[in-house]
Amino acid sequence: MDEREKTFLKLARELVGEENVDVLEFLLKKKTEMTDKDIANELGVKDNDVRKKLYILYDNGFVTYRKTRDKENGWYIYYWRPNLDAINEILIQRKRDVLNKLKARLASELNGTFYYCPNDGFRADFETAMENDFKCIRCGTPLEAYDAERAKTVLTALIKRLEEEIDRETKLVGSSKSG
Repeated sequence: MDEREKTFLKLARELVGEENVDVLEFLLKKKTEMTDKDIANELGVKDNDVRKKLYILYDNGFVTYRKTRDKENGWYIYYWRPNLDAINEILIQRKRDVLNKLKARLASELNGTFYYCPNDGFRADFETAMENDFKCIRCGTPLEAYDAERAKTVLTALIKRLEEEIDRETKLVGSSKSG
């Protein structure tokens, strides 16, 4: 297995979990497209279990398929294969997901009032602090007002950097497809 395939598997493990990667690893080793039935037979597992994993892998961009119609019964047959060419898009999408979380966190920082415990670092929004008489729910220490300016500055800088990375990488992926 080459470095690109190892990176692809590592990314898959992080995004879809170890329990779903065996099918992808099997397809990478086989270096050919296969039906879900053939994969299940060779792995010695149920067809349904393989299909579930393939759908999860497909939804996350790790596999793709080719569909044909069986001449005898008219049913569709799906031939699955790893989608190694999608690694850049998968990474960009992962960055977009992180970017959305950072933006949500920044919105929370901009619109909320927070308090923290100087003893153990527990952080609470205004409502939670008020409900607990502005005392830490862990240790009872009086809460202090949290100055969110540093967090806002850091989040804003991270968001800007990530947006620039995504923009640059999207352009690179787009130019490599057309070139």
